[in-house]
Amino acid sequence: MKRKFFSLLAASALLVTVPVAAEASSGKVDRPVNLRSAPSASEGSVYRTLQPGTKLEVLSELNTSWLKVEVSGKTGYVSSSYITYSKASAAAAVKPAASASTVKPASSPVKTPAPPVKQASLPAPAAGSVKTSAETVVPAEVPAAAGSGVVVKNVNFRAEPVTGSDVYRVLSAGETFAAVELANSAWLRITDTSGVTGYVSTSYVTYTLPGLGTVSPAPSVQAPPAPAPAVEMPVALPLPVLPSSDILPGGTVASGSADRVIQDALALQGITHYGFGRNEAPVLFDCSSFTRYVFGLQGVNLPFGTAYQKDIGIPVEKDQWQKGDLLFFWSSIPGLIGHVGIYDGEGHLVHNSASKDGVAIADLDLKYWQDHYVSARRVLQ
Repeated sequence: MKRKFFSLLAASALLVTVPVAAEASSGKVDRPVNLRSAPSASEGSVYRTLQPGTKLEVLSELNTSWLKVEVSGKTGYVSSSYITYSKASAAAAVKPAASASTVKPASSPVKTPAPPVKQASLPAPAAGSVKTSAETVVPAEVPAAAGSGVVVKNVNFRAEPVTGSDVYRVLSAGETFAAVELANSAWLRITDTSGVTGYVSTSYVTYTLPGLGTVSPAPSVQAPPAPAPAVEMPVALPLPVLPSSDILPGGTVASGSADRVIQDALALQGITHYGFGRNEAPVLFDCSSFTRYVFGLQGVNLPFGTAYQKDIGIPVEKDQWQKGDLLFFWSSIPGLIGHVGIYDGEGHLVHNSASKDGVAIADLDLKYWQDHYVSARRVLQ
């Protein structure tokens, strides 16, 4: 009798079914978004910025705001508002365990467990939130723009009207946009030419809105029209060494150019990453394509590669450095230049760092930079 009783207990235990985890679903990035180490805009760190079109796997939905994802083997968290993804098919229903009352002596038949209790339907999500069905999830629509505008000075295009929020990219001087609304006296909501909506500082743009007319920044901020962008040249095509007389064809550079070069370089922190021999503005540069890009924003055309930049402009002694000078260092072979950065005028090097995977500020008093320094050149006069 005891053996039959325990056999019935084992059979009833098999009625318990373990829940089946939902499979990861595929998705892609719609707008530039940070891949973070934690589901928070203020905690953890940013691994890198994912660009539109990047494919990823959605591992789970933490809430209506954050997704846990995997990108190229890296697991992290992204805001769901910037991702389009399809949820995987539902997991199997969980059968309840048979209660002790279903176990009877051998003379009594074993009762069939009751069917699973049907869960109550969840309320429909609010407009603009992530859907809970198997449909594709798309960010909320951007409202129609009410005005227009143009960038007069390179400016960060941010996700929120606050300094420190995520930067989609840097808008270049001369770039146009659709003005949506004035968030406050300091921030303007806009939609760029690719359809992304965000915020820019009103101090760097001229814009027109109904009821306000045309509003321009203070004269001290306004910059001349941006020069035509320099033609990108492949790494394999060496450029000739430019003599000092050809540094600035057509005239000299304004006295504030060094400040603007430093500002443009620092504005790429968190946006630009390091890739050896890469020149994909503004998200992927090596050290020399980075300096070429930021100087090009001021109309100064530098060649691509430290082997050519080391001979442009005029030589500068170590104790004569000025803000905006190019500083050159050796990396693996003593004396053989392999790295370049920009002197900020205050004892620091602004450069695109391989070890930091992006734009960084280095203290030139550190022994490494003292030991690896080779030369300096001045291209702003």
